[in-house]
Order: sequence, then C-alpha cells, then structure tokens
Amino acid sequence: MSDRSKKQLPMLQDTSPAPEHPDEFQHLLEWLGAGIERMEEIEDEKTREEVFALLEGIDVLHRQGLGRILELVGSLAGQQTVERVSRDPVVRTLLEMYDLPEADERTQVERALEPVYPYFQSHGGKLEVLGVEDGRVRVRLSGSCEGCPGTETTLKRVVEEALREGFPGFRELVAEEPPPARENIVQLGRRPLRRPRWVPAGRLEDLEPGTLQSWRLEEAPLLLSRLGDEVYAYRDGCPPGSALTLHLGRVEGTTLVCPWHGCRYDLRTGKREDGEGKLPVLPVAVRDGEVKVALGTEEVEPE
Repeated sequence: MSDRSKKQLPMLQDTSPAPEHPDEFQHLLEWLGAGIERMEEIEDEKTREEVFALLEGIDVLHRQGLGRILELVGSLAGQQTVERVSRDPVVRTLLEMYDLPEADERTQVERALEPVYPYFQSHGGKLEVLGVEDGRVRVRLSGSCEGCPGTETTLKRVVEEALREGFPGFRELVAEEPPPARENIVQLGRRPLRRPRWVPAGRLEDLEPGTLQSWRLEEAPLLLSRLGDEVYAYRDGCPPGSALTLHLGRVEGTTLVCPWHGCRYDLRTGKREDGEGKLPVLPVAVRDGEVKVALGTEEVEPE
C-alpha cells in the first residue's frame, strides 16, 4: 500500500487486529484495505487525486468528530468512562486509526520506555521517570549501572532513541543524580552487587568511521560500527540470531544494508527501517581510546 493510502486509513496497513476482534470486523478491515489499494490503481490521474482528496476530507471530519465526542464524554461522565469505552476492541481500533485519545506526556513517555526497562534490569540497573514537562524528560538511573563507564552513553543511545521514536513531543533528556545512599544502622549481611561486565573490543582509532567490523568476544559474534565519535555494537546476524553475518554489508549514512536480503537497519538503534525486527543492542563505553562492550553482568562485593 502506498504512503498516501496509509495516510487516509493508517490502521489498514496492518490488517491483523487483536484476537478479541469479531470476525466480521477483521473481514471489514481487510476489505477496506484492499479497496484503498484498488483506488491507488485508478488510471485517470485527476479522478485518482479527487478520490484521495475526498478520503482526506472524511479523515479530518472523523478525527475532529471523534475527538470532540471523547472530550464531551470525559467532561460529562469522567475520564474513567472514556477509558472504559476505549477498551472495547472495535472502538479501540477505530480510535487508534486517528491516534485517539491522546495520552498525557507522562503516559506517552512511559509507553515509549516500556521496551527499554527490561534492558536496564538485565544489567542490574533501574530506570525511573521523575517528570515530564513541555517535552523535557527527567530520569534517574540507579543500581549497579550507576557510575559505570557506559552510563552516560547508555542513557543517550537507549533512552533518548526510545523517546524520539515513541514520544512525538520529546525535546530534551535530563539525567539526574541518584540521592545519596543512606547508611544502615544494622547490617544483616553483605550482599553482592551486580554490574555490567565490560570486555575490551579494540581501539577507537582502529575503527574507521562509516565502516563495519566483525568481532568475536567470548564466542559471541558481534558487529561494531563507528559513526563520528560514537561506537555501536550489536549481536551479529540477519535475521537476528542467524548465522548470516552482516559485516559484509554496506553503510549508507546511518543505515546498515544487509548483504544477504537487502534489509535496512538504523545503525544508531538497531531497529529495522523497512520492516519488523531489531538487532540486539549491546552497551558500548570508550575510555582513554579503548572500546569496551558490555557482555552480561558480574557480581562485585560492596565496599
């Protein structure tokens, strides 16, 4: 389906609704999607443009009308009623077609960061959203990630990219220092802490900007790339987890093009640009010219 078609009925680019949708509704979505594609094939250019202009007018009318309905229901019956109505599978799909109802900034940020919370937990850290105001997001990183050489890089790459992708109003990321730890009056034993385990992966000057380099660290096939002064590392393989390595691919700006399938990945985030999927991202730290990649975690005794 063309970009113009998707603009008219954005939800129809994926006609696979949740299982709770009635079969008739599933059929209707597929029928509408096929109809939009047929309209794109209208040979007479003037007629085709008029058809899509009409669809765009209907889109604007529905979007504004549904938005007003939600506002009125919220003011008359309360926001909880709006949420209950929005949970109906058919109503939810209709509202999602027009990005309604619009969540507040805090909710949008929490949704955008949902995929990265497990990432921090797996490295012994905790990501907290402290506040959101006019696109300015304040966060705190605590746990064993606190103070590690890759903390600033991790925040910039993982959190900032997730916010740019999932929070349209994003303007700035502010990482605040964790509060000073309180001393325990009674210690019931010393429990080991966990932190990322950093493994050397060469020197920064050996990584030529705009190129790909294959590494094998502890039997793990990795792919490293340098964009400017930033270094990115991923688990190698396309599709993710396969034996088909990507180091023979080519770099186009900030895009990695797979040599086997032509798949396109954003080198800054690992996300596939032309379809579903994402290369597993690994934290990278550069200190005194040495590149280190975090492979798992390790236990350290508290001081």
